[in-house]
Amino acid sequence: MEILSFLKPKKQKRLVSENDLTANLGKHFRLATESLVSLRDASVEEEDELKIDYFFYSNSLEKAQKLEKEIQKMDYIVNYGPAPQDKNLFVISGRTTEIKMMHESLSKWVGEMCELGYKYDCNFDNWKIVSESK
Repeated sequence: MEILSFLKPKKQKRLVSENDLTANLGKHFRLATESLVSLRDASVEEEDELKIDYFFYSNSLEKAQKLEKEIQKMDYIVNYGPAPQDKNLFVISGRTTEIKMMHESLSKWVGEMCELGYKYDCNFDNWKIVSESK
């Protein structure tokens, strides 16, 4: 009965599609390479460990809460709240534990964060290495 189909609750469309995941992986892998080049210029070596600030966004409070719980299992600092620029979105942000600043480690982390975002239908939006004075 298509006539009454408007009475069915609408299934929320995914925020992050497979195409978005692929594009996001490419974007963040490039950013990782560029970041490592900048770190080497600043005398940060492969064995040095630094923390990373990260940001996801979601179109649902429930998705944000689920992602937060998963990230807590990684022992990262994490919190979520309404996005300042759009009250229909939620920002999930925090800081990692220390990660070695080598290509393999950073690429692995970027891939895991993109996949985690996809799994919980939250967009892995941005990240920044926290440079600490030596």
